Amino acid sequence: MATVDGVVKLPQYGKIQGDGGLVDKMAGDSGNNQLQGHAEFNQYYGGAGNDTFVLAAKFGQNTAEASRDFSKLATYITDFHGANGDSASSGNVGEHDFINLSGFGVGSKIETVGEASASGTSEIAKLYHYSIFDTHTGEYYNFMVNSLNGKALGAGDFNFYASTPVSEHIIS
Repeated sequence: MATVDGVVKLPQYGKIQGDGGLVDKMAGDSGNNQLQGHAEFNQYYGGAGNDTFVLAAKFGQNTAEASRDFSKLATYITDFHGANGDSASSGNVGEHDFINLSGFGVGSKIETVGEASASGTSEIAKLYHYSIFDTHTGEYYNFMVNSLNGKALGAGDFNFYASTPVSEHIIS
């Protein structure tokens, strides 16, 4: 069963929605979940299935700089399966998670700002730090992804919605 802050929660409008406030800790179940936090900091654990993590520009802490500083993160995805199209190496063949980037301004871009080994999760897992420069607000939305196959996000792992097509956003 899916939970938000340790409490069982049923999907609303097809998504498991956070409660808001300072922190939303959300966990999916064995199905294909859509998870959307509404707090300044959102922590996602998708579990099994092809999960979609919704990172909305209006929810989460925005900062004046791209940063790897955990205190400046808006979101942490703790178990991303199938990064860059490789689901076999993540230990769960066939699983491929996805990130829905919602409400960022036209021309907003995502960039990798760092990586580190993810101790305690698997031998190949890596933590990747990303930052989105939001052209609408002029601020940065920083987030971290624990990639279970050790690969960085590829173009098929995310898309910007309600702003501009993915072809106009660049991973650098």
